[in-house]
Amino acid sequence: MSRRTWMIAVAALAGCGPGVKKYVIVELDPLPSTTEVKVFASDLPVCEHEQVGLIASQDLEETLKEARRMGADGVIGTVLAQEGQSQKATICGTPNCLQYNTVAVRFTDPSCRE
Repeated sequence: MSRRTWMIAVAALAGCGPGVKKYVIVELDPLPSTTEVKVFASDLPVCEHEQVGLIASQDLEETLKEARRMGADGVIGTVLAQEGQSQKATICGTPNCLQYNTVAVRFTDPSCRE
């Protein structure tokens, strides 16, 4: 997915209301609920990976659950929030909105999943 296409998709998801919104790029089998999904907030994964989809959510745990359902090993993302706000948001579209915008990824080397 090109950077421009990715940015358009994230912008579309960012304006969505409460709940989890997703855009699936690659269909994969879900991972077991006990599988750890790694979070890459500021650094990219060092292992080769492919993009599985995009997830926008107001709750990090829901983001990770959705990533697991998508078959992703990790999420690369950003948090959009007003500075000083708590981890729980009110309603997106308000100044107090907190939203996680992530790219769900699957490592192409199975040894990176351990």
